[in-house]
Amino acid sequence: MDQPMLDKCPNHNLYIGGFIGLRRTQALKNCNITHIVSVLDWEFKDDAPLIRGYQHLHIPVDDVEDENLLEWFPKSNAFIKQGLNYRPNNNSSHDNGVDNVDEKGSGVYIHCAMGKSRSATILLAYLLWSSRQHAKVNESEDMVSLPPKPLSVIEALELLRQGRPFAEPNEGFMSQLHLYEDMGCPTTDQELRSHKLFRRWMNKRSVEESLRTLQAPEMEHIKFEDESDEEEGKHMEEVAPGVLAPTGTEEGKALSHSSQQSSPQVTIKCRKCRHILATTPFVIEHKPPPHRDPSDQQPPHLEGTPLPPPQCAHIFLHPLSWMREVLSEGKMEGRLTCPGKKCGANIGKFAWTGLRCSCGGWVTPGFGINRTKVDEQVNRRPQAGAQQSKSGAESDVASLSSSMSGLRFPPGAKRQGNL
Repeated sequence: MDQPMLDKCPNHNLYIGGFIGLRRTQALKNCNITHIVSVLDWEFKDDAPLIRGYQHLHIPVDDVEDENLLEWFPKSNAFIKQGLNYRPNNNSSHDNGVDNVDEKGSGVYIHCAMGKSRSATILLAYLLWSSRQHAKVNESEDMVSLPPKPLSVIEALELLRQGRPFAEPNEGFMSQLHLYEDMGCPTTDQELRSHKLFRRWMNKRSVEESLRTLQAPEMEHIKFEDESDEEEGKHMEEVAPGVLAPTGTEEGKALSHSSQQSSPQVTIKCRKCRHILATTPFVIEHKPPPHRDPSDQQPPHLEGTPLPPPQCAHIFLHPLSWMREVLSEGKMEGRLTCPGKKCGANIGKFAWTGLRCSCGGWVTPGFGINRTKVDEQVNRRPQAGAQQSKSGAESDVASLSSSMSGLRFPPGAKRQGNL
């Protein structure tokens, strides 16, 4: 009786294990393995005995948290999909001796050194992506597209652990999986690399790499959040601070409408010349450490905004285009001045290694604006019902004022406003 020695992801012909699994030829045959994904930094020579007769994808990465495995997801997903749909033709021959592929379906073996972190990450990325693809079923000789039921990272990991209990991507890989999910699981490499969140993540990695050597990042690696991106705008739009949705979709319209109805809009202006420095999407929220935050509450006029509590002396911003001149000097820290013409007031400071607010919270890198140098304008957009109620009340007052136009008022009283 066949005793497969490879752990399987439930409901999929996906198998996961360590490097030793390549030597279990009978187990590979029992599982109908035709494709192998090797996720480790190992030198596989051409026509090596361990992979001879299999379709092979090699991803040379180490099991460290700062390794970039995210950029491999589109390629590995396409390879795994090809492996699951593989059907040998009569003219093809394989040395692995796989039989009955048509009956059982072909299998894909994904391995790293121990079958715990790297291989689990690649398998989870495929589960995330495939769960977002429309399935086709036959009904009355017509192909019907079923709506996908997308898995979350945690749901996919729970599924995998049913077949591989100790599967556990490292913290860095888990963050990349969550980022991939937030991006909507792009299919192609071009879609991945052109996505705003991926570019922001890559820029952050480049900045962090520069800071490890105590050097200011290169200008090409600095992402100025307020600069328009025409190519990006064709696909996604920021319908609310930190919330992305496809342009023109019902989801995007609904989220945009909701954010316009309820989210306060913050405008930060130079106190000296009134030049606009930043708005809501470019303010970074920060909080004091737990031991310095007993039970501070935001005052009513700041509730729902990214602005810090009044006791904080700074407002932290993302890098913005008006900072380009001072950042191009390549210094690790320096002063921020108002970009307004004929102003140039000293309004704050920056430090790539981070700034500490008066509340005790750290922001790294830090671009801090001194609150005594700026004015904060919070505009709350009223609900549609409130607008109608207000307009109705105004019309009632106008009608009442018109009807009382023939009355005489005491000296000093106004016809409008003091009825």
